[in-house]
Amino acid sequence: MAKEMKPSEQLSVFLNFLDCCVREYNCAYENVAREDRRLQDRLHEMEFAADKAERNRVATKLQNSRKERRKNKDVVKLYEKVVRFTEDQNNRRTINLLRQLLGQQRREEEYLQSNREYKKRVEG
Repeated sequence: MAKEMKPSEQLSVFLNFLDCCVREYNCAYENVAREDRRLQDRLHEMEFAADKAERNRVATKLQNSRKERRKNKDVVKLYEKVVRFTEDQNNRRTINLLRQLLGQQRREEEYLQSNREYKKRVEG
């Protein structure tokens, strides 16, 4: 039987998922922008190519650049809705409350797993 996850672990997995989505989205978005800038470089290389062979080499680079851009654009689209959700002001507040809850839950779990002793309130 698989070990059941604690509530704090489940909260942590969810919050890590949100953070991962934002990181992946930002990285892919930057890569799309880089490939957009690279497009201009490739077009100028083709324009000033000395011969057909050089134009073909540049065209292959252009094709690879466009494939890379498409791959990254697909990643952007994949994570876009989750990232927009996390950026919404109301949802941002909820996510911050979930982070606070995670800290409280971890403290509670640590307390419940510690060696607790009962101290008598009344002697005798």
